[in-house]
Amino acid sequence: MRGKDLIEQKEPQPRLWTRLTYACNNRCLFCLDGDQNDKGKPVPFAAVVKELAKGRARGLRRVVLSGGEPTLHPRFVDVVREARRRGFTHVQVITNGRRFCYPRFLKDCAAAGLSEITFSMHGHTPELYERLVGVPGSFPQALSGLSAALRVPGLIVSVDVVLNRLNVDRLEELLRFYVRLGVREFDLLHLVPFGRAWDRWDELYFDPSRKAEALRRGFALSREGVRLWTNRLPAAHLEGYEDLIQPPEKIKDEVRGRGAMFAALLSRGAKPDCRGPRCVFCFLRSFCEDLLLLRREGRLEAKPMPRCLGMAGKATTETFKWEGKTKDIQKFTGFYIRQRYTAKGRVCRNCGCRGRCEGAPIRLIKERGFRILLPYKKRTLRESRRDSLKVQDPSPEYG
Repeated sequence: MRGKDLIEQKEPQPRLWTRLTYACNNRCLFCLDGDQNDKGKPVPFAAVVKELAKGRARGLRRVVLSGGEPTLHPRFVDVVREARRRGFTHVQVITNGRRFCYPRFLKDCAAAGLSEITFSMHGHTPELYERLVGVPGSFPQALSGLSAALRVPGLIVSVDVVLNRLNVDRLEELLRFYVRLGVREFDLLHLVPFGRAWDRWDELYFDPSRKAEALRRGFALSREGVRLWTNRLPAAHLEGYEDLIQPPEKIKDEVRGRGAMFAALLSRGAKPDCRGPRCVFCFLRSFCEDLLLLRREGRLEAKPMPRCLGMAGKATTETFKWEGKTKDIQKFTGFYIRQRYTAKGRVCRNCGCRGRCEGAPIRLIKERGFRILLPYKKRTLRESRRDSLKVQDPSPEYG
């Protein structure tokens, strides 16, 4: 099984994300950088080396080479070699894989020290794949590259899939196709409202709650020895598969990737250009709202724990105070993950406290499952208030 011995356990290890170019030889319908694929030049090799040096200075040992299409960088093999020379023990590339259909290129990358190739394979038939990536004839190239990489000893091969309306109903079929080829690790990416995806939102977006059965059929492969990750998929849609919830710590990568935007939001109150109709679909919606609240109030308290967990009144009293410094964004992210990042389960719809409770911390849900949530019925609440009046208790137990 490819990569079995290197699969990360509870939390993903910190890594350096290094963009090599915005250029790409695909035209994916949902590309985040679709408006920049034809702009600019590859990042100069010297600048890449500088970025690698900064990553090592931070103690990072894993690097992810990304784009655009990173393999289009004219010195891609040299970048891999340099990363290894500087002490990165794991060098990964996220790619459409088309260049790996050329045996010499694949051989040179492996010899330079490439550890893992993540192929973006959003479909499993020429029709579906090429409709999504926008390039006729690209599927045989990508599939040839993937098949060749699977034959390289010691090379980890994984696949990522951007879930969308055109492929979600065939998710299980898609995953099993690649499993039969030898792939054992997948990253399922939730559609985000940026780039070309937002331009074609009506064509690509699906409501996960309406496609729950199709998603569960795909998730079920994780019980067959296949390693699944999810990326940006809201935790509420992973009930029964809570172990697949994206590790909360990965929000730090999201914030780091848009650091300037969030720092401006916190320090100057500058609302992001993307703020508006797309917010309701955005994975970071509550994070942005908390930043605006923090700036307005100057402080934020931890969210109270749900009463059904028997922790009401026992939750931490941690409070985050804004000191007016840009660097506060990193400290706040840690606070948000610990104390403000919550989720509700299906049972919460029938809970009498639903209007006053914001759910349990996602870290707790991921560890113990949504089954820990036990809804209070409205009748129980009314009875509690009635009984509390009988004993002249001004603070009803569940009120």
